[in-house]
Amino acid sequence: MLDERNRKLHRNTCKARRSNQGFTLIELLVVVIIIGILAAIALPNFIGAQDKAREASVKANMRTAQIAAESFATDSGGSYPGSVDDFKPYFPGGASSKGGTNGNPPVNPFSNTGAWPTAGSVTDVAAARAATPASLGSAGQIEYSAIGPSTGPTSYAIRGGNKTGVALAGTAPGTTLVLSNQ
Repeated sequence: MLDERNRKLHRNTCKARRSNQGFTLIELLVVVIIIGILAAIALPNFIGAQDKAREASVKANMRTAQIAAESFATDSGGSYPGSVDDFKPYFPGGASSKGGTNGNPPVNPFSNTGAWPTAGSVTDVAAARAATPASLGSAGQIEYSAIGPSTGPTSYAIRGGNKTGVALAGTAPGTTLVLSNQ
């Protein structure tokens, strides 16, 4: 009976001593490894989400350029701008009239600086949409192409670049996203 009492006392003493010692090195290593695994899983997802958000911002900038071109055409009897300089006043913050004060250039989400669209080379909207996305230059760049006679273009094409400067992809595989009035 005394021997069993000593064993219980010894067990309770060991438990008390163990709870006062803290974590063992192995327990800490297991926790660090688990945290590392979780970080390795979450980090690529976070980076992918950032890239998608930046591409969404490029699409919004393309839409802003499209609205500015359409506003210019409304004031010009249906003729679209022949160059980006022609419709800078129609961007947000501008005078919204020919020859007025320029608006604010869209902010490139990859460089965080304002950047006006550059002159593009699209002459056929349908062909540009069906083409495999090609390089536009720098990341997040917006490109505006006037289509039609130089005295009064009848159409336009707007493309935007992803993080590598390649045109954003369309909804179908192997196609390019092109905003236009066609």
